[in-house]
Amino acid sequence: MNIKCCSMLLPVLLSVMPLPAYAASLECNGNIISAGITEQDLLDACGEPTSRDGANWIYRRPGSLPVLVTFGNGVAMFIRDVESEDYDSPSAPFGDHP
Repeated sequence: MNIKCCSMLLPVLLSVMPLPAYAASLECNGNIISAGITEQDLLDACGEPTSRDGANWIYRRPGSLPVLVTFGNGVAMFIRDVESEDYDSPSAPFGDHP
């Protein structure tokens, strides 16, 4: 396959690949929290997380899946729902998100 063919095929392949399902936001006390919020603003809105593992904070809300917030340089980079086995294990790779 030549380079021109590969360069035309790559966008097509990327457009049909399934994307991982990440929560876009977290709701706390009527506040919608999304990526880009600072650690302090999240603490002000939602209080202390259920648990912290470095840059990864878990919030557990009654009746819903736990939510993982991953920070980078003090700003929320990713917010997603997690299954219980994802956060119960201390070796879970929380930081390995796209």
